[in-house]
Amino acid sequence: VRGEEDGKEYACSIRGVLRSMARDARNVVITGDRVLFRQEGDAEQGVIERVEPRHGLLSRGSQGREHILVANIDQVLIVGTAADPDFKPQLIDRYLISAERCGVQPIICINKIDLVDPRILLPHVRAYGRAGYTVVLTCTRDGRGIDQLRALLAGRQSAVSGQSGVGKSSLLNCVDADLGLQ
Repeated sequence: VRGEEDGKEYACSIRGVLRSMARDARNVVITGDRVLFRQEGDAEQGVIERVEPRHGLLSRGSQGREHILVANIDQVLIVGTAADPDFKPQLIDRYLISAERCGVQPIICINKIDLVDPRILLPHVRAYGRAGYTVVLTCTRDGRGIDQLRALLAGRQSAVSGQSGVGKSSLLNCVDADLGLQ
């Protein structure tokens, strides 16, 4: 937990009554939750006393149960690639369905556009645009689309999704060099 007032990070346990009240213990506290915690133990430890009401959830179904992945987001950045790995519109579509089902605004980012002739992506970009989605084409090597992406993310709580290797960390490092993500 990061303290809102002091910005310090605290290693927190969860109050037992919270855990017993939860239907699914994995959803007691999730990424993005705003919590009330009390400092306990040494200066860097605490106990989560309460989870504030959630909005902007992203979840997925598994084994007949709904698993909340992240809370309190305004939008989800869905990252795919033009190549390396191959462009997979069906995977982007699955992420779009999840975002729409959860009522979270999706943004589609197609990264690594330097690896293909961007014109081959136009039918997909047009189709997504006609469906009302924002699409940004990016390249972390030469900075194409990064300013547009930065503007889309500014002042909003965003989740970032996409398969391994699409350049999520590289994109975020280009948007904010202070992140230093691996």
